Amino acid sequence: MDLSKLSQNQQITVGAAAAMLLFSFFPWFGVSGIITVNGWSSGFTGVIGFVLVVAAGVILVMEAMDNAPIGSPAEIAFYLAVGGFALLVLRIVFTWGAPRRFGLFLAVIAGGVAAWGAYQNRLDNS
Repeated sequence: MDLSKLSQNQQITVGAAAAMLLFSFFPWFGVSGIITVNGWSSGFTGVIGFVLVVAAGVILVMEAMDNAPIGSPAEIAFYLAVGGFALLVLRIVFTWGAPRRFGLFLAVIAGGVAAWGAYQNRLDNS
């Protein structure tokens, strides 16, 4: 596996996807530090959102290993990253009741960075 084959935009997307995986274990919601919920327990939009972003990074790593799935890896990674980012934004906007914690905001930032990197990578490959 030669990750030096990844372009700068692909490296940005893969790095943000790796950060997203890390941030999924941080507190996303909580009450007074007593009860917290991480990304794995945050509901459909949270879980699917970060899984899509991580999948975008995996697709680009597979491309570097010359094991790219059918289709254009740049296109697939773009749609996965943007879809995941959109779901995470919806998670922030439409969550009532539970106070949001720093992990959710870090995850949304990582999702936005991954979506931007995937978009730039898509432009490079079109």
